[in-house]
Amino acid sequence: MADVDRATLHDRLLGYVRDDLKAGTEAEPLTVDSPLLDMGVLDSVRTARLLAHIRSEYGVRVPPGQMTGEHFRSVAAIADLVLTLRSQAASL
Repeated sequence: MADVDRATLHDRLLGYVRDDLKAGTEAEPLTVDSPLLDMGVLDSVRTARLLAHIRSEYGVRVPPGQMTGEHFRSVAAIADLVLTLRSQAASL
């Protein structure tokens, strides 16, 4: 996938979480800063699906050491992780 800016990545990841992971409700809508773990949006199955999506859509694998609550606390944090991993891969 070609380079994508942070705002576009936010939109795409938020759409994936909302539509494919079926997260968020009218009573509790998701934003890029919503606490995904605190809201129960990400469990082991959804996290595995999200990791597969990140690998296939953005061409990066998230190393086990990067699979932390800090990196998956929100869509914004996930986007930052993806951008960091893509930047590291490009510099190799």
